[in-house]
Amino acid sequence: MQQIFPNVVATELMTSLSANENMLSSIAAAYFYVYAVLQIPAGMIIDRFNVKRPLILAITGSAIGALFFSVTNHPMNALIARLIMGAGAAFSFLGCLKLVQEWFPPSKFSTLAGMTNTAGMLGALCGSPIALAVNVVGWEKVMKMIGFAQLVLVVLVCIVLKDSIKPDLNVKTVDDISGNSEQKVGVFKMLRNKQVLLNAGFATGMSLIFVAFGGLWGSSYIMKYYEVDNVNAVNIGSILFIGAILGSLFFGWFSDKIRSRKKPMILAAFGGCVSLSVLLYTNHLSLPIFELALFLTGFFSSVNIVSYALARDIYPNFSGLSIGILSTIFYAGSATSQSLVGFLLEYHSVNQNVDNLDNLSVTDFKFALSSLVVFMMMSIVISFFIKESVLKENKANL
Repeated sequence: MQQIFPNVVATELMTSLSANENMLSSIAAAYFYVYAVLQIPAGMIIDRFNVKRPLILAITGSAIGALFFSVTNHPMNALIARLIMGAGAAFSFLGCLKLVQEWFPPSKFSTLAGMTNTAGMLGALCGSPIALAVNVVGWEKVMKMIGFAQLVLVVLVCIVLKDSIKPDLNVKTVDDISGNSEQKVGVFKMLRNKQVLLNAGFATGMSLIFVAFGGLWGSSYIMKYYEVDNVNAVNIGSILFIGAILGSLFFGWFSDKIRSRKKPMILAAFGGCVSLSVLLYTNHLSLPIFELALFLTGFFSSVNIVSYALARDIYPNFSGLSIGILSTIFYAGSATSQSLVGFLLEYHSVNQNVDNLDNLSVTDFKFALSSLVVFMMMSIVISFFIKESVLKENKANL
């Protein structure tokens, strides 16, 4: 919900904070920058101290950031608040995946990672209720409610969440196949592993649609393209996340079912690129076809969940750090994509000092969003160079 908030209230934020589209991009992207920077430290902390205590502190920090954001009227303060929110959120997905690894066998990892991703996408689907609530009480009160909801979540984590001391299950990994020892693994060794970098590049290229389109610029583009109000635009844009919910469940299950990471990645990369190209480059696209293309784009792009399973396969005994490196690259690219689209919008617009989204044309948006197609093409190429992971479990542990 925090990730997509600037997309839902872009116009209101620009007015309240006296910010142009570049400043709005920076405020939205600040969340992802700090999220990316903290992924490796978060992974190391979770590997060292387990999940419960770091999550309690992280959720509390994120709530404080949300409450601070709700009372600011200055762009720099809003940017700082987004940094605080991103710092707290940095432990969220890593913590969930660590719990999956601790409590379930490797054959279920991709499936449960997909279910975890689905929970996040349900938050993204709250865009329409948020927009309606903003129209009634204003964006400040809505963000304040999100902050207080997180404080309730802290209490639930304290009561319900339990760490496991169960040892990791026996797994044959990509590193085992290549003959490398996993006895001592650090950040720099992981970064020298080409499979780690290829996997991160693939996930980044496939997922920017959720951040740059779904997280910031999508609603504005839909408002311009179909001449609808913000609430209707958010409703249409939420179809991207509906597709992602089903895709996360499907690709997580499918990868575990066929015991392959690479095949789903290749299939989905082609599907996502074609769907997004239809969405952007077909002239006079009817709304039902647009919605179908948006749904399929979200469905195929959610294959990034398989990349998290592959990161776990490569270094199962250091999964927090391995997934942290993937997330660092992933969210650094995500943050850059929001700013990149904002820069391209300003570059292509007739009035290059745009301070109002109404001054942008559909052509401006299509030009800027074409960068997402380029990144998906990059993922297609990368997918052919990714090495398959082979999962062999100790049957006694299943």
